[in-house]
Amino acid sequence: MSYSLQGIFESSSWAIAKNSMALAALQLKAATGQEINRVSEDPTKANQILGLLNDSRSKEQYMTMIDELVSVLDLSSSVSQSIFKELSAAGTKLTSCISATSSEQLRRTTAGDLNNSLEQLVALANTQRMGQSLYAGDDSAIPPYTVQRNDKGQITRVIYQGSYEELKVQIADGLQMSALLVGDRLFRNDTREAPVFIGSTGAAGGAGTSSVRGDTTLTITGTPGNWQLSIDGGLSTVTVTGSETSVPVVNARTGEVLYVDATGIKAAGSEPVRVPGTYDMFNILINARDLLAGEQTLTESQYVTMMSETIRSVQGVEQKLVQVYPVVGGRIQTLTSLRDTIEEMKMNSDDEVALLRDADVTQVAIDLARYQTLYEMSLNVAAKMFSLNMLDFLD
Repeated sequence: MSYSLQGIFESSSWAIAKNSMALAALQLKAATGQEINRVSEDPTKANQILGLLNDSRSKEQYMTMIDELVSVLDLSSSVSQSIFKELSAAGTKLTSCISATSSEQLRRTTAGDLNNSLEQLVALANTQRMGQSLYAGDDSAIPPYTVQRNDKGQITRVIYQGSYEELKVQIADGLQMSALLVGDRLFRNDTREAPVFIGSTGAAGGAGTSSVRGDTTLTITGTPGNWQLSIDGGLSTVTVTGSETSVPVVNARTGEVLYVDATGIKAAGSEPVRVPGTYDMFNILINARDLLAGEQTLTESQYVTMMSETIRSVQGVEQKLVQVYPVVGGRIQTLTSLRDTIEEMKMNSDDEVALLRDADVTQVAIDLARYQTLYEMSLNVAAKMFSLNMLDFLD
């Protein structure tokens, strides 16, 4: 009898435990809607699901990064358009002053307008988004442009201090792209030509490669055989006899060098010098402002020549700015197409996860009812068997 009761107890306990565990598992599936809730339930499928989930999260991160880059590029496009409009408006104002008969009042008013445009262009070029400069390359933590000012507070020089390498971000496996551009490549020409001497002093370009950019003025003082040359307003000078074919004249403020052929010098005076292919939107406006303000002693013929060349320089930089649009637009289009592809791949991964993980609700409901019945039957049988006593075996 004791063996039979022991067997009944063990069988009943096993049936109750089995059905209880099955019922609990089905209740969890019904609550979560997932076929697999623990790795131990199906290690193979669980590993597949984990791999697909990691892939989906990775693609989600790529999509977030792409959205961020597109947002930055959209802002860059908008700022570039504002820069173009400001520079174009400045060019229009310059055109009104190109004539030698333009009034002094008009010239000075235009000089003031150009100074305002210059301040605006520097501010636009230093635009930041969330602490990152749009045009500083991979040195995005700093403003790309710094300025030097005179005692009047006017900008006399704009210096690029950003990086010449773009900040590249990985947007997919093996694919990098940048939304932070190099301003010094966008806002200036870099096709240096030989310096052009516009004055009548007889000075000419030397054989060396000059490093001066934009417009400068060569000041010649002294007498034949003892000329003093300067390109920084007399802050530093170089003495020549007139026999030198390539004299380096250094600007003590900037360190820039202009090589001069002194053999043809015949008179003292101011010699306007232009270096085509080295203009950026800043030095154009600085030089034009100073020219209109009468800070250089020029003949009317020299003035007209300088103004005509200045307007051509503005047009050259405008052409360079126009090239920004297809670059930025092309990157936006590439990123948008890539995002659509990644999103589709992510959806495929999510679908595979759903197929592997999601429970068949109808089947779970059927199994839940079945195991609920079996569990209750196991409890009833156990209760019935353990209610027996000795009297049940007597006739």
